[in-house]
Amino acid sequence: MTLSLRRPLSALPALLALLAAAALALGLTAAVTTLTASPASAHDRMLSSDPADGAQLATPPTAITLTFNTEPLPVEPQVVVSDSAGTVVTQGAPTIEGSTATLALDPAVALGGDTYTVAWRVVSSDGHPIEGTFAFAVAAQPEAPVSEEPTTEEEATPEETATEDATTDVAEETSPESSASQATDAATDAEDGGSSLLPVLVGLGALVVAAAVVVVLVVRRRSTVTDEATDEATDEGAPHDPED
Repeated sequence: MTLSLRRPLSALPALLALLAAAALALGLTAAVTTLTASPASAHDRMLSSDPADGAQLATPPTAITLTFNTEPLPVEPQVVVSDSAGTVVTQGAPTIEGSTATLALDPAVALGGDTYTVAWRVVSSDGHPIEGTFAFAVAAQPEAPVSEEPTTEEEATPEETATEDATTDVAEETSPESSASQATDAATDAEDGGSSLLPVLVGLGALVVAAAVVVVLVVRRRSTVTDEATDEATDEGAPHDPED
């Protein structure tokens, strides 16, 4: 009986050694698993977005905003917005401020009546790139009314047009420029008339001078004849000298 009780007790240390070895192996495995998993869990992740994933919007958003758990690195961030057909509507590099990345949307980009997918990509604070997608819908937007250009002047009626034309004609006739033009035309006509009368006046002057010369010659001729007749009469009436 004594020998049979000692054999199980002698095997107990070996069993305890095996259990200790198993526990150590499990501890090492858990430690290795924890160490290898910690870098992956350190990556940034997106906490929320605006618009939110699955949001139904009545009006188009003015920006796409992404909020992360830590501050991502400003290294080539990218946001791409596509419609339901896969066509890229807009894309660009968002502005990173703290833990928020914001892409302002151009007002000229017409969003509405469709579902849009946002694909984003940033570099986390540990240097690893992370990316993801979410979607939102925008209700159809009413078409903007076409604004007619206001007319600065109303269309004039035929009566108003005739009155304006008559007023314009009178104003032109009575304007200082018109009066000056008329005076200039009159002076020009007078100069032209004077120039055409000059030869006539010269001819008339020549005739007057010629007539005056003829009159002077005639008067002198008559005076000479009268003087000779008087001398002859004097000679006939005078007494003759016998010696003559």
